[in-house]
Amino acid sequence: MFIPRLSRTIKNIQRLRDIINVFAKHGFGDLLDRMNLRRDSKGELFRRFRRREESESLKLSIPERLRMAFEELGATFIKLGQILSTRPDIIPQEFITELEKLQSNALSFPFPEVERIIDEDLNLPVEKIFMEFEQTPFAAASIAQVHRAKLNTGERVVVKIQRPGIYQLVETDINILSAIAKLLEKHVAESRLYNPTELIDEFKRNIRRELDFTTEGANTDYFYRVLAGNKKIKIPKVYWRFTSRRILTLEEIRGIKIDVIETLDETSINRKEIAKTCIELFFEQIFKYGFFHADPHPGNLFVLEDGRIGLVDFGMVGHLSGEMLRYITSWLLALLKKDVDQIVKLYLRLGIIDDDTNIVKLKIEMAEFLDRYLSMPLEQIRIGELINETLMASMRYQIKFPSNFLMLGKAIITIEGVVTRLDPEFEILNFTRPYTTQLLRQQLRFKGRLQDIYGIFDDVSYMVSELPLQLNQILRKLQKGKLRLDIELPSIDRLNLELDKVSNRISFSLIIAALIVGSSIIVQNTGVFGYRDALGILGFAVAGILGLWLVISMLRSGRL
Repeated sequence: MFIPRLSRTIKNIQRLRDIINVFAKHGFGDLLDRMNLRRDSKGELFRRFRRREESESLKLSIPERLRMAFEELGATFIKLGQILSTRPDIIPQEFITELEKLQSNALSFPFPEVERIIDEDLNLPVEKIFMEFEQTPFAAASIAQVHRAKLNTGERVVVKIQRPGIYQLVETDINILSAIAKLLEKHVAESRLYNPTELIDEFKRNIRRELDFTTEGANTDYFYRVLAGNKKIKIPKVYWRFTSRRILTLEEIRGIKIDVIETLDETSINRKEIAKTCIELFFEQIFKYGFFHADPHPGNLFVLEDGRIGLVDFGMVGHLSGEMLRYITSWLLALLKKDVDQIVKLYLRLGIIDDDTNIVKLKIEMAEFLDRYLSMPLEQIRIGELINETLMASMRYQIKFPSNFLMLGKAIITIEGVVTRLDPEFEILNFTRPYTTQLLRQQLRFKGRLQDIYGIFDDVSYMVSELPLQLNQILRKLQKGKLRLDIELPSIDRLNLELDKVSNRISFSLIIAALIVGSSIIVQNTGVFGYRDALGILGFAVAGILGLWLVISMLRSGRL
């Protein structure tokens, strides 16, 4: 078994064995065989699971088996599954539904480990920083656990501590995943449609950011500062003095979880007002700051005693550039106006429509479901479902959206679920139009466009000033015969590999045929049994063994 660019350390090989065995256990043995992943470099078979265990797993659907395998493999794979569940552009809906069930719950690690990490990262023992520190965490996940504490200065805080050894495990796993992605693209042709290598590269960037708690601290601090004047929301303060890559110390926010309706109803809090505030805050983040909380599920939203909304966990945030925000605003307005021509124009400007896309069929399909959705009474229209349906219809035509676009779509669906639980009669559509319309008006004002015009003028002037020099360089290379044109043909290496395989098999087959013919001639031209007969029989035996070897190799590759 050849694993490209994977350091063959004992740790890597053992972890690779674990991963392969878990996937084999959950019924993915055929896929592993196609990738030659159930044999090691010495040809020894990896540990096989009992057929009964595999057959039991095969009774479940493929998405269920994948989710169970990810759960068994731990933190890295759980995070991978959670990220895949946000990518409807490449993952079928039935897989997304199943992967959304992945939970990061885990057993807590001992308090002495917590003390060690605090001492190593903050250069102070626990008692020198905290007046009180609850040894039992109130939340434990695959990457970290969270403790309540009280600083020596009196402030109530929560302290997020990274799980010991998790960074090394994740690094090992993503190296293995990168190697497996390359094998997938090499041996499983249908996987190339989903570009597994690019997918794992994106996952690698995301999980490394998540493992650095200073990133989450910076996100939290940004929202704390820009929303400081908003009296309807509470963002926790970051205590940077007691924060590191493995430790995050935040102001504690205590309140009622926003989805505990019975407890909210026991207070004097108006649920309808809370629902309205949630949407206002979310749209303000998007349309005013272009920076939004990408995971506003009920576990991250609290209602405080004074009616404010507490928002926590800024590990996943989305950022929209000015240009992307303009596209999204125009897209939402076109959606609400049922203007499919404008939607397709925006796709073309974004450069996300393939040359082979059937634009006419795409327009017809979008027009049909937009008519169906927007003909319903306002209180029955779910903007999240509308956006999701539009995205899904577009992606059926191989339209691939930027990741922040998809992140925003999922966040809108999530916050809409929170709001409709608080107030089932809430008409989110009435709140969407004013924000998008106002933003477009601002963009169309002269002051709003002046900066864009200046940027375009600056680009053009630079291009014009550089043009003579660049033309001069091209002409000099042409005169010296040094002008070279590099042409890259996509997948040419893969085609060469396939041609090599075919030619090798043909050569092998010719050798086998020659052995059979030669042996037949030798046997026919001998009288009494002698050494020539033995030579002919040996030739038949060798031809038989080589032929069997060729058939087995073709069967294993799945290309008989």
